[in-house]
Amino acid sequence: MAGDDSDVLLKADALMQRHRSFVARSADEPLPAPQPAGDEDIPVLTEVVVADETSPQDLDALLDALHKDIERELSNWLVEALPAAVMNASQHILSELDAKARHTLLPRLQEILAARRAKTD
Repeated sequence: MAGDDSDVLLKADALMQRHRSFVARSADEPLPAPQPAGDEDIPVLTEVVVADETSPQDLDALLDALHKDIERELSNWLVEALPAAVMNASQHILSELDAKARHTLLPRLQEILAARRAKTD
């Protein structure tokens, strides 16, 4: 078993030296001899995954199991985010109404008052 481990380490080291621009080593260690490019050391995925193994029923079961967690998380988020959003929106609406009232309603009311004063004078 120890021989297998050392062989794997040597292959991994050779692979890293071929595919990296820098490999850590001591300053007095000579540069390794360049090795021919080859794919014999590169691991290959040999397991075939069949698409039919994951069925829509599995996905539906998973989503059903997560439904309560998703609902609870949404509720928690709304409890945290909604008050600030409503306050921000209401402050914006109040500021906008105040500005419109000062620029449009107030001059009209002042004109009405001025017209009434002019009639009573």
